[in-house]
Formats: sequence, C-alpha cells, structure tokens
Amino acid sequence: MMMNRIWIALTAFTLVMSTVPAHAVDYVTDIVPLLEKYCIGCHSADDAQGGFAMDSHEALLRGGDSGLAITAGVASSSRLYSLASGAMEPVMPPDDMEGMTPDELEVLAEWIQDGAKGPDGEMPTKRKLQTPQIAPKSSARLPITAIAQSSDGRYQAHAKFGSVELLDRESGLSRIIETETGKINSLCFDSSGERLVIATGLTGGYGQAIVYSVTQGQRLLELLEHDDVLYAAEFSPDGKIIATAGYDHRILLWDADSGELLRELNGHNGAIYDLAFSPDGKHLVSACADETAKVWEVASGDRLDTLSQPEGEVFCVDFTPDNQFILAGSADNRLRVWRFISKENAEINPLIETRFVDESPIQRMAFTPDGGRLVLLCESGNVKVLRTRDWTVVGTTRPFESVATDLVVHPDGTQVSASLMSGHIEQRKLTTRRSSPVVIRSEISPVYLDLGDPISLKEVDLEFNDQIASVPRGAEITGSIDAKQQEDRYQFEANEGEVWMIAAQRTAGDLDPKIRILDEAGLPLVRTRLQAIRDTYFTFRGKDSNQTGDFRLFNWQEIGLNQYLYSNGEVTRTWRHPRGPDSGFDMYPGSGNRHTYFGTTHTTHALGEPAYIVRELSPGESPEPNGLPVFHVDWENDDDPGRTLGSGSQLRFVAPRDGRFTVCVSDTRGHHGDDYQYKLQIRPAAPSFTASIGKINASIPAGAGRKLDLNIKRLDGFRGPVTFDIGGLPPGWHSNFPVTIEPDQTSAEAVLFVPEGLAKPAQALERTITASANILRRRVERVAGKINGLTIGDTPRVTPMIQPIDRDVPRNEDWTLRVPRGKTVSARIILRRGKDAKGNIDQSEIRFGKEGSGHNAAHGVYVDNIGLSGLLVLPNENEREFFVTADPVAALGKRSFFLVAERDGGVASFPITIEVTDSGTLTADAK
Repeated sequence: MMMNRIWIALTAFTLVMSTVPAHAVDYVTDIVPLLEKYCIGCHSADDAQGGFAMDSHEALLRGGDSGLAITAGVASSSRLYSLASGAMEPVMPPDDMEGMTPDELEVLAEWIQDGAKGPDGEMPTKRKLQTPQIAPKSSARLPITAIAQSSDGRYQAHAKFGSVELLDRESGLSRIIETETGKINSLCFDSSGERLVIATGLTGGYGQAIVYSVTQGQRLLELLEHDDVLYAAEFSPDGKIIATAGYDHRILLWDADSGELLRELNGHNGAIYDLAFSPDGKHLVSACADETAKVWEVASGDRLDTLSQPEGEVFCVDFTPDNQFILAGSADNRLRVWRFISKENAEINPLIETRFVDESPIQRMAFTPDGGRLVLLCESGNVKVLRTRDWTVVGTTRPFESVATDLVVHPDGTQVSASLMSGHIEQRKLTTRRSSPVVIRSEISPVYLDLGDPISLKEVDLEFNDQIASVPRGAEITGSIDAKQQEDRYQFEANEGEVWMIAAQRTAGDLDPKIRILDEAGLPLVRTRLQAIRDTYFTFRGKDSNQTGDFRLFNWQEIGLNQYLYSNGEVTRTWRHPRGPDSGFDMYPGSGNRHTYFGTTHTTHALGEPAYIVRELSPGESPEPNGLPVFHVDWENDDDPGRTLGSGSQLRFVAPRDGRFTVCVSDTRGHHGDDYQYKLQIRPAAPSFTASIGKINASIPAGAGRKLDLNIKRLDGFRGPVTFDIGGLPPGWHSNFPVTIEPDQTSAEAVLFVPEGLAKPAQALERTITASANILRRRVERVAGKINGLTIGDTPRVTPMIQPIDRDVPRNEDWTLRVPRGKTVSARIILRRGKDAKGNIDQSEIRFGKEGSGHNAAHGVYVDNIGLSGLLVLPNENEREFFVTADPVAALGKRSFFLVAERDGGVASFPITIEVTDSGTLTADAK
C-alpha cells in the first residue's frame, strides 16, 4: 500500500513538472473539494488534530504543531503533499482510508507549484457536497418532502429531492423547478399566489431560499446567508418580507423584492423547524428543537416572549386567524395554545390550553379557511381535526399508509392533501365527528321529595326473591354480612331526576361497608364517562387516602384549578395551585381530608403513578379521538366522598330514568362475621349545611383587627353560597360582615377591626354569628357560634396596612384593587412599628404566612410570588410590594381582603376590596 502511494506520487509529480497546465488550478473549485473529501473531517477549526486546521486558506498556510505544511512553489518540499502521496509517514489519510487518486494528487501538486494561492475575494457560500454518487434504481419514486398551495387553490407545489413540481389546476399544466441542492424542507406561496419560496440548502454547508415567479416561470431571488440547511421560509402576509430559519439556530428577515438582508433574530439554542407570521404581519413566532417557541416583533427584531412549556422539540407553530392566540405542536404529542398579549411590549403570554392530541408528535398544522377548525398532522400518519372554539378534537381521518411529511387544507375546507415519503400525494375528507343527540346532564331537572321519616326495616323480616328484597321509597334497613362474599340486595322504585341519598354505616363489628347500584337487568348502573384530556403522574412522593395538600404532578403548570384528576379509580379536584418551588396542588376542600367526586373512593397513590385530567362526557356524546383513555364510572362507593360518615359509604343518587334500582351492600374486603352489622338508608336528599366559627382572640388591638374563621359542612349535595353575619357592633367598630362562603367552598374569613382612640367598652361584648342560605327556594338559617369577651386591647407593636402601589390612601379607608382574570397586580404592605416592653422600636422581621397569606379572597385569587419564606417584611424595613393574582376560574365581583401579621396573636390589617374583572384598568380606586 505504501509503495503504491509513493509510485502514484512520483508519477503525479513527474507529470506536473513535465507539462504545462491547460488552466490554473483554482483554490475554491479544485482544492477545497479535495480537502473536504479527504482532510477536513479531522482537521477543522472545531477539531484540529495535530493543531492543524484545513478549513480555511489562512489556517492551511499557518500549519500545525509539526510546522508548516505547504512550501508555496515547491510541491516536493511540502509536508501536505508528501503525507497525502505516501512519501512521508504517517500517510494521510491513514492506510485504512481511501487516499487521493493520481489525478487528484496532480491537481494538488500543481496548485502548490503555482504558489498555493487562496480564493479571489470572499469564499462563496454555495459549495458542492463531496459524497459518493449512488444511482437509485430506475423504479424508485422519490419522496415528496413538502407541499403548498396558493390561497385561491389554483397552484399547488410538491417538492422532491432536487426539484419542485408546480401544478396549475386551471390549465392542468405543470412545470418542474430544478434546484442545485437535495432535500427541500418547505414551500410557501405569497398571498397573491404569484411567488413561491423554497427552503433548502446543503447540510453542513449553507442554507438556501429560492424565490420563484409562478407566473413568469423564472427564478427571482436566491437568499444565501445561513450556515446550514433551511427548514422554513415564509412570506409575510403583505408579501414584503421573507423569514428564513434552519439548523444554524438563526432567523433572517429579507426584503422580498430586493433580497436585501434586513435583520437577524437570535436567541434559539437548536434547529428552528417552523416560522409563522401573525395575520397583520407585525409579529413572528418560531418553533425550535430547544423545546421552546419564541415570539418576535418583526419591525425591531426584539424577542417579546419565550414560550417554554413544551416538553419536547417544537415542530410547528401558527397564529389563529383572529390574531388572538399562538399555537405550537411538539414532540410531546401536545398542542398548546397561548393567549397572544405581547403585541406591543415584552410580556408573558398566558398558556390557556394544552391538548393531548395523538400518541405521536405533532408535525404540521393548518387552519380551515373559516378559522373554525385546526388540522394537525401527526407522525403516526393520523390527521386530527380540532374545533378552535374550545380546542376539542372533533374529527380524525383514516391514517396514511406511508409516512406523511406535510399537508395543506383545500380552499373549500372539506379536504386535505398530504405529501408522502412514498412519493405520492393523498387526499382525505375532513369529516367532523357527529355525536348522538346529546342530553346535557343539567337538563334532567332534579326532583326533591319530602316523604317524612324513613321506614325502619330489618333484613331478617324481609322477603327475598332471587336474593333481592323490595323496600319502600324511603327506608332504613338494619342487616349484617355474616357469610363469605355475601352481598345484600334491596330494590326500590325511583323516577327520573329524583335525588336520593343512599348510605351504609357500620353499627357493629369490623364491617367496612361498600354500596353499589344495579339497573333493572341486574347489571352495574353506569354513572358517567370521563374523558382524559391530559396525562400526568405523581412526582416527588406518593399520597395516602386522606391527604389534601402537596399533590406534586408532572407538568403542573398546564393544569388549572377546579379540574378533575383521575388516578387509580379515584377522582379528586384541584383547589389551589402550587405556591412556590417546594409545594404541590391542594385538592378540594382545601383542608382536612380530601373529597372525591362521581362517587369514587379514596385511595393511595404511589410515586410515578399515572394520572389524568378528565372531563365528564354528556350522555350520548362521543369521546374525543385524542389517544387518551375514557373511564366508565359506575354508581358505587366504598367511603363517603365528603368524609362525613367516616368509613361509611354514601352516594347521592340521581335517577337517570324511571325504573326499579337495586342497592347492594357488602364488605369491601369480602370479609364477614356474626357481628358485621350495618344500617342502610335509602332516603330522599335534603340539601343543607351546618355552620361553625373558629376561635378568635377576643381582645381587638387598638388600630388593628382580629381574624375569625367561618366554616360550613355541606350536606346531601348542597353546593350554594352561605352568608355569615354578626349582630350590631358598637359605634366606630368595623368588620367585613356579611361574609359569603362561595359555591362549592367550605370556608371564608371575617375580620373585626377597631380604630385607635375608641374607649374600651364598660363590659366585654358578646355577639352571635349566624349563617344563612337559600335552599330549594326557602331561606335556611343556622347559628354558627358566639363570640364572648370582646373588648379593645392595647396598641400592637406592629400595625399593618394595605396601600395602593402608586399612592397613599388614608388609614382605615376601604379602597378597591382591580385584578383582571388571568392577571397579576401589585399593592404595598406598610408597617407602623411600635415600641416593645423596653421602649425600643420593634425592627424585627414580620411574617404574614405562606400559602394562605391573603385572607378572604375569592376562590382562585391569591397572594403570588411568595417563595419559600412566604410573605414577609424584612427587619428594619417598613414597606414591601406584594402581588395578587386572579386565576381564570375566579368569580367576577367584589370581595373584602386583608392580611394578618404573625405578631401579638395575629394582627389584621383594615380590609380593602378586591374586584375581579374580565378586563379593564389595573388601578386602585378609593371608594
């Protein structure tokens, strides 16, 4: 091998010395391809073995660790030639790699003999890829890698390797556009349909965008500034700008008429796969392998937001036609939707929807012409159709048999065309899923009965036919489970909409009762179906069957409040967002033991256990074809969902139709015994509540207030608001009564406040707190409790006040802080520090709590950005800004709000008003 290379070298050198070249050897066209083919793989600026880089003329002449490699004018004295020819060791390339041919060595020697001249000017961007040429079989069809159509549907373009076929559907004629490079990654017509931009390039070499005149049939522009292949090239809506992006992490904006480079957008850390202009052309959104989408202002090039929620590469992006939302499809199989608000300044665009769409990544998206539907192409070949009103999957098509690369929606919105790796274009009809006639569950009007006291019965006295005993409407049955796997069955009659409470409690022994309801055929009665719309799992730690707080869930940022969480047969509901880096969701009711929904039973959850956000399907409604499961929930229960019966079981049964239904009682473990006794109630529901108050420090500090907790227990499915009130207070005293506990909530907080300068009452006061609600068109009132010993105490060492962020309001004056849903606003804590027992000004740290640092706010309104330490004012400081956020679920309207300093038994501020709005000013207004 060595002798062969030396002979080749001598032959090549002899030829160079004995002949006069027909033309001068050119560095760019003759030498650079040789270096790329044999040398630069090991000798580039990024990986210069032996300190020798060969990817630029300057570096080539500079040499490496062994000295100069080229002696200009003398090929025989040049190390580069000697190593390449085998005349010197080590032979380059190494013996196990193919070296230069005699003709190539002759070219190299001739170039060195001629002075090893470099390029004439700048190196050209476009260079030919040095790879072996392998001819395909004549029968092979080239893959179609991209497809596009003009807005009027007249022209359609299909890209293959090295060419684009342009079809005029009116005339039926087609034209082939040739390109110098290989794969074409995207095609885009301008809004007029007169121009087409082609995104291609040479991998590892350069990116190329070609602008082609559709009507004139000629190339208009060639855009060459990218360092690597392009994946996207897009016209702006007015056709004046072209945006390009690709593997080199850069976005370039070009003048679409002149080809002038306007500006460069930097910030991504990976290949950029897709670009989309906003409908008004003022903004651009980019999709990147760095698992983000970024929003840019076109005129300035400024980055307005980074959308970082995706958990995989982002493959496609777009704006909705009304310019209100930004969309991204990613490798984590999800579509995400952000409300587009960063139109003027850099701002966080809130994520409003995340949809699990398919079991595979989302590759491409397109809107129907009316904007009412979004069509997604998934890697699996599935095409999913989403309704843009609520982002629900409403249709799917037959999967493509070959891998699909791109798609377009026809102008009439009834079909899509997809390009396939098989070399074909296939069409699919966009059929929207039609459900059976949907009966919305709330349309079955609830019927509440008054049948008097239930009839007391004993199991032993009842007659059983086929192991079923008939019982009256409204019965209380005592029985026992005294045989292995025993299940007692009692049948009663109910009419559609009637609301019944069915409960089984242990009266003796170790019985753990379970109840379930059968239909007329003796089969389990289906209560509802739950469609999974998002998947997650438990992180950090598992949960026992009682815990309410710290539910750590994967990708929790995409889970909202009041959403149902299904895991291992149990359905819970999110009550409060994680508050800081070391917390999780609090589940309903927010304290105590957690509640379950749809009659499901509490259970434990392991670390890593799968969980799903679910929604209830209406009767007859077809599930979304989103690739996630649908769970059927029967009428059964092992533990009371509201925990009011301890280990007893309870169902609030709404009869779905007229019929005879069977209640079954058993031990959930299958156990039995002579003393396994129970009491079963089948009685009409009587919605109601009980009310109570917490303890209060009855000494109200002068110039400050005390907090009072207000609590209710909801009975028989009562969900409405409950209002607490207090008897009259002495002149000058202040409170935030009446205080209402919101629907579905179980607590609120009151404050009693005494301004400075009031005389202490001659004797301690006593006040009764009442709670009232409207239930079934009648007012129900309860005594919640009494406060005894109310008096005025000393001035506290620290008195907190809540003030607007931009001005001062007189002390003890109510003012309104407006918080739009989905927004965060700020206010100030002002401290008036007093003296301690030694006469020194108290300069210590003052804490206001952590998750619950804001008191009596509406559900979904909370003090935000509290961190690990909670809300606090640092030592020697008298002021601090704090933030209040209103979740999208927060009820519109006004509600009192106050803070409590953790000093002197809890010192409350004077209450202000927080008003949750849909939109409007963020200012604070005095009342």
